[in-house]
Amino acid sequence: MTGTVKFLHHPTSQPCRAVHQLMLETGVPFEEVIVNLMDGENETDDFKTTYNPTGQVPILVDGDFTLWESAAIGFYLSERFDLPGNWLGRDTRQRALIQQYTHFHSTMLRRGAGAFFYTRFAECIWGPRDYSPEIAMGRYMLAQSMPIVETWLERHTHLCGDEISFADLLAFHEFVSHEAGAIIPAEEWARFPRIRTWFERLQERPHAKAVSGMIMEVGAMRQAGHMIPMTRRTSLAKGTAVKPGLPG
Repeated sequence: MTGTVKFLHHPTSQPCRAVHQLMLETGVPFEEVIVNLMDGENETDDFKTTYNPTGQVPILVDGDFTLWESAAIGFYLSERFDLPGNWLGRDTRQRALIQQYTHFHSTMLRRGAGAFFYTRFAECIWGPRDYSPEIAMGRYMLAQSMPIVETWLERHTHLCGDEISFADLLAFHEFVSHEAGAIIPAEEWARFPRIRTWFERLQERPHAKAVSGMIMEVGAMRQAGHMIPMTRRTSLAKGTAVKPGLPG
């Protein structure tokens, strides 16, 4: 591996954690830059012009090349640093299966993040109000996604085969957030034993607990009723439902 990339992220972000764990597990050399999402650093014109017009993280900077979107970053890192083939695919079919999952992820399981975000974080940004429609939409997307994930795990020990891939990290960190926020009750987990077994296996992966440490701490704080001051005014969860006219 040659060269060092710059990794702009925040440890509470599910997509950021997936990329972060991928780089740690594969030994990608990187410079870590924490973006202050809580104070809206990512919402400034300078940030959007320099790095990402959506203001979202993660972002990878490799010399004069800047890339955003976690799935794109994963595939770029695989080619740039010749990562072991299990992570982003050893052959055409495996690469296609992993890409298939990333498309499913962005339109389904990722949108389930709204259940976590609106239950635990929205009040910190916009104050007390009725977030039940947004929470319901997030829970609906989560409920639509979990049976499909369970079906995939009937065939293999991991989402795209019998080896871990980047698809597993993307999905795993969504469930980490739901665990941190106590979003999925025990009776719901009981309906998806393969997901639970897979999730607990991934919790023991190298770096999983370290990468997830902050979101688990923040989730515990919110469950205990502690407010987390935020001056930002936009959603942390891209792709989740937001009512027209929502403050911000």
